[in-house]
Amino acid sequence: MKILNFIQTFREFPVFSNVEIEKHYPDFERENLQNWQKKGYLRRIRNGWYSLSDGVRSLADLYFVSNKIYAPSYISLESALAHYGWIPEGVFLITAITTLKTANFDTVAGNFRYASVKPSLFFGYKILTENGHGIKMAEPEKALLDFLYFHPELREREDFDAFRLNFFQMKANLDLKKTQDYASIFGSKSLIIRLHTFQKLLNDAESY
Repeated sequence: MKILNFIQTFREFPVFSNVEIEKHYPDFERENLQNWQKKGYLRRIRNGWYSLSDGVRSLADLYFVSNKIYAPSYISLESALAHYGWIPEGVFLITAITTLKTANFDTVAGNFRYASVKPSLFFGYKILTENGHGIKMAEPEKALLDFLYFHPELREREDFDAFRLNFFQMKANLDLKKTQDYASIFGSKSLIIRLHTFQKLLNDAESY
């Protein structure tokens, strides 16, 4: 088949799979993938997942790639905190939550890290629409709790200060009642202690 037809089909997708290729082209010859990578038309993101050479153009595209190449997953932890303007933005590593095993993928498109939770803790995300694609993103409250859950070292004010948290923006974004309700689902006493420490810092934000 012709590469121009292929590009036209997938030009709006930051990443696509072998399965999606074969849905569009049932007689697709897999050797095309190798040939087109050598010619620079395609990039392999990970096994079974590809993008066009210019397919990943934005941070939203990286979020979409993260959701797709290791599913189920949703954007959370530091990436979600940066998305909400709570910490300085960084795009070198995309962080997510999954029910699969913990994993890291360093790819030609970007680096992706997935922290594993049990299925009962896989909740509290919403669908953002960016460039016509749906992206699973943690709600502010769940992003905070995931962050606290996976950072047990956060005990004192100095520990939180190391992350340069924007408490004023967090105060504007968070529904504390929802945060407490979500926290009860975790069933973790240590998480509740860290949340109480955080809430005290949030209440004292005027002094920062």
